[in-house]
Amino acid sequence: MYKVEVKNGKKTSFWFENWSSMGCLKDILSDGSRIDLGILSTATVEESWSHRRRSHRVLILNKVEDEIERSRRSRVNEEDVSLWMNGKSQSKKIFSSKETWEYIRVKHQLCNWHHAVWFKYSTPKYSFILWTAMKGRLATGERMRSWSGNTNVACVLCSEPLETLEHLFFECDYSSLIWEALMKGILKDQFTVKWGELIRMMRDLTRGRLYLFILKYMFQAAVYMLWRERNRRRHGEVGVPAALLVKLLDKNMRNKFTLIQRKGDSEIGRGMQYWFQK
Repeated sequence: MYKVEVKNGKKTSFWFENWSSMGCLKDILSDGSRIDLGILSTATVEESWSHRRRSHRVLILNKVEDEIERSRRSRVNEEDVSLWMNGKSQSKKIFSSKETWEYIRVKHQLCNWHHAVWFKYSTPKYSFILWTAMKGRLATGERMRSWSGNTNVACVLCSEPLETLEHLFFECDYSSLIWEALMKGILKDQFTVKWGELIRMMRDLTRGRLYLFILKYMFQAAVYMLWRERNRRRHGEVGVPAALLVKLLDKNMRNKFTLIQRKGDSEIGRGMQYWFQK
């Protein structure tokens, strides 16, 4: 992933940086072999060039001696160059966290709901909570019941005996009231409070870009706000009326459209007018 192109060798660690064709020498030689080579652990590549070559019984040490000699012969009076490998096995002088992540991560097949969670202009904290919910990791009453039989598993928003993910978002009387106030005018005859149906709608990429953005953004914002309200009540705080959450989420949506307009995205930016007309 990280390599050094040796020029004058002054700033490159002989042992701890990947400068040779063999890789990082510390990783491939034992402590005993490093002692046999006779080069200090603090040495730079430049300092290794003054090292007197020896003939070793161990083959790998002779290969290291060859590497030292090769770098000595090719030295030039220039600064060493740091190189970063990307996923295409190309070396670049500029570090990119995105390309580095793509290079080192274990890649899996994309899940069919990723567009509903990660999308342009999404809010990271909203996306994270929704991602946790999609993975089945939110500590709902149903999930807590499997941990302990003495846990209160009822919905604190409407007193339903068993709080499930589908109930909380948005079949609960409290959450359905909020969802309907915000999205009935957008979804019209397709309005639903069913979790699975909403996920299916957000996966339908044939729908308009603006329509999908509003649905996805408000869905994850509502999930975030309702989960926060649910946790507040579970920890003994006084609940807020549904009308106040509607007001906060509506303001959140308008603020997001204002930000998008400033970024110059006219297609999504015109959503402000669309939102007011719902």
